Amino acid sequence: MAVKSWHLQRRTFLKGAGVSLALPFMNAMTVNGEQQALKALPKRAAFIFFPNGVSLPPEKDPHHEQWSWFPKGEGRNYEFRTSQDALNPYRDDISVISGLSHPQNRSSGDAHVNPTGFLTSKGIDKGKTTFNSISIDQVIGEFHGGQTQLSSMPLSTVGGVGNLSRTYTLSFDKKGKGIPAWTNLKDIYERMYVASSPTAIAKLKEKTHLLNEIYGDAKDLKRNLGQEDQATLDEYLESITELEKKIANDKLWASKGAKSAPPEMNLDIEFTDVENYVRTMYDLMYLAFKSDITRVATYQLASEGGTAPTNNLSKRIGIAKDLHQLSHSAAKSADGFKDWGLWDQFVAQQLAHFIKRLKETNEGDGSLLDRCLIFQGAATSRVHDNTNYPLLLAGGKKMGHKAGQFVTYDEEKNALSNLFVRIANSMDVPIETFGDSTGISMSELFV
Repeated sequence: MAVKSWHLQRRTFLKGAGVSLALPFMNAMTVNGEQQALKALPKRAAFIFFPNGVSLPPEKDPHHEQWSWFPKGEGRNYEFRTSQDALNPYRDDISVISGLSHPQNRSSGDAHVNPTGFLTSKGIDKGKTTFNSISIDQVIGEFHGGQTQLSSMPLSTVGGVGNLSRTYTLSFDKKGKGIPAWTNLKDIYERMYVASSPTAIAKLKEKTHLLNEIYGDAKDLKRNLGQEDQATLDEYLESITELEKKIANDKLWASKGAKSAPPEMNLDIEFTDVENYVRTMYDLMYLAFKSDITRVATYQLASEGGTAPTNNLSKRIGIAKDLHQLSHSAAKSADGFKDWGLWDQFVAQQLAHFIKRLKETNEGDGSLLDRCLIFQGAATSRVHDNTNYPLLLAGGKKMGHKAGQFVTYDEEKNALSNLFVRIANSMDVPIETFGDSTGISMSELFV
């Protein structure tokens, strides 16, 4: 069999690994193991959110033709408008989707709470809902847990959790509690590459010693407890199981991480330097996928509502109004929809940067983009309208995604959670239902 251009020689790998970990599939990429190597290539998923919907001027508005978010045409004969023109070079790698939302959120009473249920499909009622449900990224992360250094990367320009009314994270655990999002670029970088540092290894030893002491003390204590107290103690010990799993995983990746050379990056960037910050976030996700540090990531570009710390991002890129004003005043001024469209254009340009990096990175018989499925969207369309979410799917051609089309669904017969099931399936997660899914196959988008 002839040697293909993408086959890795052992010597090349040892000298040129760069930021890549010593991945099993790389060692298998030999002439005799081509099919096994292709099968072992990892799949990735990224979930990206932007707030407050998109510019959708009515047809009679003079800005409709140029600044409406949804494209012209239909099916494979679609054309991006000005606000999305940065995505034109990748048109064949992208599906634009309309007509999907979360039915349970349509009567929430406050459309700005919808991002909380964006990746869970659970209806969130302001002041009434106590807990969310698990988000689809965490379902995927749990399935692939242990195969990568990080089971997931929950990212956000704000960081932390926020609350159920104004979330600062897209990720929720199996108990419906928000998972604090990471926002500091240096901290994210260290989480990715610090596993094999002397400090990290020392901390691992401390944690292991602590666990041993906990179990030893619990064994002694249990002898002197009544039956009810023993049950309480057992419940407590079960609660630290996740910590035990995390320590075991960190030990594994501490040894593998020693073979990884972190890239040099400028991480002294605050989110007020909007474009550089957002692009660096995307670069970190790119590196994490390329090096198989994680296989699932979420990124919340900004948060809903006029009081969010990220509300002024639009002003910092030269737009006169803040994000909340853009959505609320679009129909009240001559250039309102154009101004909003300029923010949409900025969001598309940053996504195009991420797609470009993935597409230009060769992997196996295709590109990194071919085995990375990117889902991007908002939890409203027009202001306070929690129907017809503006959604994009990019990449994933080797994961069954039939890219390169504009697909419109009947919102009264379908739900976004059906798409989440298919995205999870494309990541080899064998679920049949999620949230309020109804079993619709979404065959228009997936093989």
